[in-house]
Amino acid sequence: MKISAAIRDAWKVYAGHFGATLKFLAVEACMTLTAFTPLLFLTNDKLKWLALLAVPFYLLLVLWARVNAAAAMRDAFGEGSLFSYRLAEPGSYGRKLLYGLKRGLMLLIWAAPMIAFLVTAVVHFYGNTDVFTLMRAIKSFGGGDVVTGALYLVLILIATMILLMIGCAFHSGDRHAFVRDNPRLVRGHHGKIILSWLCALLTLLPVIIAAAAVVVYYLPILKDYISNFGATDKSMPDARPAVIILVAGAVLTVPLLPLRSLIPAAFVNGLEKE
Repeated sequence: MKISAAIRDAWKVYAGHFGATLKFLAVEACMTLTAFTPLLFLTNDKLKWLALLAVPFYLLLVLWARVNAAAAMRDAFGEGSLFSYRLAEPGSYGRKLLYGLKRGLMLLIWAAPMIAFLVTAVVHFYGNTDVFTLMRAIKSFGGGDVVTGALYLVLILIATMILLMIGCAFHSGDRHAFVRDNPRLVRGHHGKIILSWLCALLTLLPVIIAAAAVVVYYLPILKDYISNFGATDKSMPDARPAVIILVAGAVLTVPLLPLRSLIPAAFVNGLEKE
């Protein structure tokens, strides 16, 4: 199965029945937002601990919904539609949930370095270490230059994020093989599955460009802040341009999200046909 063929098949499903695609997107968005509704408790100081309910809500709802979405995508490559009862099919709920939990644990292993890095950073930042001691530690880490030390830390964080992305790409075809009752379908094809997942990231290009533009926008003040150990007389630039750029990138990206999911699904569908 060629990746170019998978992209072509995914585009046919995405654009050929665009109304069904938008309905599919709306249903998935509603399910995801429903799982995060406990976060509304953060608006109340006495009840904010209930926001932790978002974790079981997410596990119980979204993991099941993702498997149903894979089943809907499988049907869409045949005679079915992206928008159907499949998206809320309650059958085999326990089996779907167990599958989702297993894949979640696998991704947790891929995410372990990033979690360790973030936990270490939080302990140092929120501990008893004052700003000047923290800056001196960063400067020492950078071989005597605080900016270099900060750059090294950012690069380490990026490396751990890339590792997690590789894990997501590696397992991106698993749920599509699962709904076909053939988990072995993706064996020996993970290289191309990773490439198809990376190609699908092109659909996120608008928000990626927007985020990069915001980083460039704030980079001078951030560099000055780090170089002067947190003491700077420069004022923060107006936040409105940054917000507008991010909103524009998000608005342009959201309609493309179903296409991002359809590309790995199309690749696995092609493997089944072969």
